[in-house]
Amino acid sequence: MRSIRRRLLLSLSLVWTVIWIAVAMIAWNRSGHEVGELMDAQLAQTAHFLRQITLAGDLPSIAGAPQTLSPIGHPYESMISFQLWREDVLIGSFGAAPLEPLARQSGFSDQTIGPTQWRVFGFPTGRSGEVIYVAQNDGIRRELIEYLTLHALQPILWSLPLTVFLIWLAVTDGLLPLSRLARAIGHRSAEQLAPIDARRVPGEIRPLIHALNGLMARLEQALDTERHFAADASHELRTPFAIIRTHAQIAQRSRDPEERADALDKLIRGVDRATHLITQLLTLSRLQHGGLDAGQGACSLVQTAKQVVADKQGAALARSIELGCKTPEGEPGLVGVSPGALSILVGNLLDNAIKYTPAGGRVAVTVSTRREQVLLRVEDSGRGIPAEDRTRVFDRFYRPPGQAEPGAGLGLAIVRRICELHGLGIELLDAEDGRGLLVEVDFFRKPVLSGVEGPAADAVTRRGRERSRQINGR
Repeated sequence: MRSIRRRLLLSLSLVWTVIWIAVAMIAWNRSGHEVGELMDAQLAQTAHFLRQITLAGDLPSIAGAPQTLSPIGHPYESMISFQLWREDVLIGSFGAAPLEPLARQSGFSDQTIGPTQWRVFGFPTGRSGEVIYVAQNDGIRRELIEYLTLHALQPILWSLPLTVFLIWLAVTDGLLPLSRLARAIGHRSAEQLAPIDARRVPGEIRPLIHALNGLMARLEQALDTERHFAADASHELRTPFAIIRTHAQIAQRSRDPEERADALDKLIRGVDRATHLITQLLTLSRLQHGGLDAGQGACSLVQTAKQVVADKQGAALARSIELGCKTPEGEPGLVGVSPGALSILVGNLLDNAIKYTPAGGRVAVTVSTRREQVLLRVEDSGRGIPAEDRTRVFDRFYRPPGQAEPGAGLGLAIVRRICELHGLGIELLDAEDGRGLLVEVDFFRKPVLSGVEGPAADAVTRRGRERSRQINGR
């Protein structure tokens, strides 16, 4: 696990090292430039001085015996040499100059003679063929540049331990708000989900505080939903299990075979209703947590509607209800809903329609396509839902007054949750003939599988979601 403190210390140390290297390079460059300028000026000045001496009198020919240095002189004397040449004849030399010419040209030049590098200044005296060469060993320049650069950088080198210590203090102080925040959150219990006060924290941490507050708000809402769900579920399950227990006791105590058979038959129906209720509760619980393939998928609404209608034909025939399905020819109606969620959505709508349609009635399922949407219509000839209850029927465990059909009030709650997860629009209307209920679910097409890709697909999806939000808001 990475440490922010270690990362900051390494980063700041690296920055400090890079800056020090840059300063050293600049100091070396400037020192070399200044030393070069000063030494070149000395060479030129020495050459002018020697020229004046040469012009004042005729120097003797001492080409074979170069002058020696004085024992009381400076060691750097050996670094400076000169030669006087006349018509390619060495007239005189001094210092460590070799017997061959130091240079072949006038002015400044860099020469390498044997193992030694020289900085040479050639200066004609004015006499025919007479040239003075003043040279300086390049080693003295390098030594002087190193000396000046190191002495200039020594204060920075000496301050290195202090700099590291101050950087460590600054990083530690800068991370104190994070440490305090970690302690404050660590001391909270699972029930303490109140927002964290973001007024006394640095601006850089406020986005983190806001994100944590948002997470705790969502967590509190989820826990509240779970508490209500658990309370409602326990209440709703208590009644069917009590009925099951009653019928089981009747069957156990009855001596009449017909009474016992009737009690056992009611016991089986009670178990079936309890099983259906538990299945609906589990489905709703998985949807509340984003399960049940809640992510975007691709599925054919036409094929799903046909399959669900075929599965529900038995239940419809048992109640003498005409169940029909109308879909567009050659159009799969691909929608951005996962197959599992789509089957549950259509199945719950059909279960409700069949349950609340009287014997001899009809239930019609229609799938139609528009430009960018696919529309599912489930219409029945039942008693319908009053306009004032059409919003509340989507709440869990809500059943409008006067309904005698068994049920827990979870079917439409599950349908609404699937619509919320997939951005679908759903609306409850009166049937076209004025009798019964019409449920419309507005899907948006799956663009990639419908031949639309890229920015156009994004535009289609955005427009579909906007249309869905408008329908949900009505």
